[in-house]
Amino acid sequence: MDKYLDSSNEIKTVVFPVAGLGSRFLPVTKLVAKELLPILNKPLIEYAVSEAIKAGIERFIFISSPDKQPITNYFRKNKKLENELREKNSEYLDIISNNIIPEENLIEVIQDKPLGLGHAIWCAKDYISGPFAVILPDDLVVSDAPCIKQMIDVYKKHKCNIIAIQEVDKNNISKYGVIDFLKNDQNIYHVRDMIEKPDQEKAPSNLAVIGRYILSPNIIKELSLLKAGFGGEIQLTDAIKNSINSENVIGYKFEGNRFDCGNVMGALEAQLSIAINNDKYKDQVIEIINKNLIKD
Repeated sequence: MDKYLDSSNEIKTVVFPVAGLGSRFLPVTKLVAKELLPILNKPLIEYAVSEAIKAGIERFIFISSPDKQPITNYFRKNKKLENELREKNSEYLDIISNNIIPEENLIEVIQDKPLGLGHAIWCAKDYISGPFAVILPDDLVVSDAPCIKQMIDVYKKHKCNIIAIQEVDKNNISKYGVIDFLKNDQNIYHVRDMIEKPDQEKAPSNLAVIGRYILSPNIIKELSLLKAGFGGEIQLTDAIKNSINSENVIGYKFEGNRFDCGNVMGALEAQLSIAINNDKYKDQVIEIINKNLIKD
């Protein structure tokens, strides 16, 4: 029996929805998957996988599209490259060895049609029977404790669906799923309703859902019952909203800085912030910025 296909309350599986076209990064995403674009010297997807590993997650499910290069290859051994680096006694051998995931823990599932985030999660159904994590790589979170680890700790206490939330400016609220809540205790918000991308005047709060979730396996059933919602897609927000009648949902205001790397300026901000907080690059980055500042 697959050790992950049980009803254990341990969060050992994560789903990465990576089927998107990366339209906002064209033309480079004609050839390179958006998730493989670098933030410094590591691709965006590696930050997400590293976050999951640090949280104790062991199995990694990538939901991709038919025409996209397999992102999973990045986490597989490249024997030819390893041999060449070994022959040269290269310092880079350790670097490429550190991001290898055991083959039995690396799963790729194809989402045949672009029917949204909810449908992408549903595509992982054959590998889900216990609670699991979802990480959207576009949302890069820099924090002392990994964001998904913070959420797992909350799950261990409350044993219910957990969604990461963040305060956003009202002018941007229509870009997000938004929660309405009954009460809160510090960073814990007891959710009573969720609305996908509401108009600014209809938003019940300024607390937006960002790309981190801990979900019960019951969400798969909720997703299977859904019809297309906002944008003609199967919305994960709708499935979580429907689950509120049968199980609690908590919005968790995580500790850390989140960068929206799904757009060019967000990715640039992440580049600069991470570089300027890295002792290896800090002085050079400051010098480059100062040199290129527009002067009156």
